[in-house]
Amino acid sequence: MKEFLEKVRRNKQLLFITLKKLVIDVVLFNFATFFSVWARFDYQLKAEYLHIDDPAGIIENLIFISLEIILRIPLQIWDYTSIKEISDIFVLVTLTKVIAFPFFYFFRPEIHWSKGAYLISYILAFIFLFGVRMFIRMVREKSGNTAVRKDKRRKNVLIIGAGDAGEKVIREIMARPDLNYNIVGILDDDIRKKGGKIHGYKVFGEIDRLPYIVEGMDVDIVLVAIPSAPKELLRKVVSLASATAAEVKTLPGIWEIIGGRVNVSSIRNVQLEDLLSRPSIKTDTASVQKYIKDATVLVTGAGGSIGSEIVRQVAMFSPKRLILLDKAENGMFRVGRELEDVKHFDRAIAVICDIRNREKIFKIFDKFKPDVIFHTAAHKHVPLMEDNPDESVTNNVFGTRNLLDAALKSGVKRFVNISTDKAVNPTSVMGASKRVIEMMLQYYAKKKSDTIFTSVRFGNVLGSAGSVIEVFKKQLNETRVLTITDPRMERYFMLIPEAVQLVLQAGALGKGGEIFVLKMGERVNIMELAKTFAKLSGFEVGKDVKIKFIGNRGGEKIAEELWNEREVIEDTDNPYIWRIKTNGSNLSEKEFFGLLNKLNVAAENLDFAEVRKTFMEIIPEANLEKKGSAV
Repeated sequence: MKEFLEKVRRNKQLLFITLKKLVIDVVLFNFATFFSVWARFDYQLKAEYLHIDDPAGIIENLIFISLEIILRIPLQIWDYTSIKEISDIFVLVTLTKVIAFPFFYFFRPEIHWSKGAYLISYILAFIFLFGVRMFIRMVREKSGNTAVRKDKRRKNVLIIGAGDAGEKVIREIMARPDLNYNIVGILDDDIRKKGGKIHGYKVFGEIDRLPYIVEGMDVDIVLVAIPSAPKELLRKVVSLASATAAEVKTLPGIWEIIGGRVNVSSIRNVQLEDLLSRPSIKTDTASVQKYIKDATVLVTGAGGSIGSEIVRQVAMFSPKRLILLDKAENGMFRVGRELEDVKHFDRAIAVICDIRNREKIFKIFDKFKPDVIFHTAAHKHVPLMEDNPDESVTNNVFGTRNLLDAALKSGVKRFVNISTDKAVNPTSVMGASKRVIEMMLQYYAKKKSDTIFTSVRFGNVLGSAGSVIEVFKKQLNETRVLTITDPRMERYFMLIPEAVQLVLQAGALGKGGEIFVLKMGERVNIMELAKTFAKLSGFEVGKDVKIKFIGNRGGEKIAEELWNEREVIEDTDNPYIWRIKTNGSNLSEKEFFGLLNKLNVAAENLDFAEVRKTFMEIIPEANLEKKGSAV
């Protein structure tokens, strides 16, 4: 009962406010008529020309009131009057005068009326209705600005972008004193806008002036107000701001526009992902759906960074069953709970198994009969594998061979292998093991079977366990010292969800034996990445954070590659993916598998020198330095 009465009270209050606005508009509309007659007849108010209370005037008012209701004019919030509200008022007044005109001109020819006064009243009605609203908005903004707490310093904001979006951001900041922002000015590379003003705020000039403006005007926040700002521009702004103490913020690429107003509550810090020099991947979901829907899908390494994201995305395509396979239980447990609690997917089965356990792998395949395999299980940390090269052989190479043999025996339709750019001209044991796996899949693809074997090659992923960003995060929290191998080091980067989209797409594109490569844009300098990451985390390099060069830990390249000079690439139907169509190996199948057996023996005997030597026999372009081991 109490809630009902409160609802009635609120509705009565809304009705009262709406009627009050309607009455004010009617008064203003008629006042325009009085004023137009007064002005038309040399400041004499001739009553016979007013027609406020005769039939024509009453009809005009009824038309005005009806259109006000139809156009929902009384529901407008005058505090936030904008171009949208002004255009509505223009339509209201114009339609009223156009519809009422015949009642004066044709239907009552005997009455005294002035066409000039009628035209003046049209103009004045628009001015009065619009003017009152703008006056109320100005009063509100003025009172709001003076209401900011005196004991709290307002943050100085420099706007990047003098376009429509910049204007909307400025306008809403002016109307939102609770943000406690003080706009100091605007930067824009459009030379035509230099020296101009938007709502009283000056455009200082090009974005290159950012460091000087920030220091000279004590700027706290640099706000990029450009919809879907190019990554090159964001990188430039972050780089220019890196020598200052100012934060860099932006708005989402897809703006939330409500009633023509930018929602500034969506302002956020620039994230590292925003700076990647590569467009986001668009997946052909129809082709992915075609081979995953109602299929039994098995994901190895399902608890890892890539594997768990594959699980999440595959679940969205309604597989018949989803088999999660991993030797580590913690990650598997987390992704399994997420599938049930968040995704509401109840057809997942978790299997704890090391892919080196050949007998168990075959039993798993015999039991579940998977249609599609996504193979992500592998040792991936380069320095660790340099110290333990036997693990790269037994786990990466021969664990994969167990899966391939089981896939052939059970009639798997598609086998998608996750590879890495470290497989190209490998300088590490880990990279060599991944290159051997790529080659092995191509040899298996030549066997007489219906299984499609495909590899997907890509660079580093942001946010994966043990990735450079995860290391930087830990170092910032613990020591404030960021360690880098070499100031010249460069790497390709992508986001985990994008990597998984590529993996799923490769499954759809693959015909057998291909290696797919993502068009990843430009390589990123790790030293610049460290500086940018520190800046986006709120630290200054040299002041809050130090960068330390630790030298090559073994097997690490200065710059990674996506293919070697012997590999031939071609475009695919997906504009973001290349296909490598050459094997890159001169070994016969017999020679290749003979060397694999030799590699296995060396690993079992812990003969690490022989492991490296055999890897280089299989991969002529490999350059594996001799190094000590953990054993």
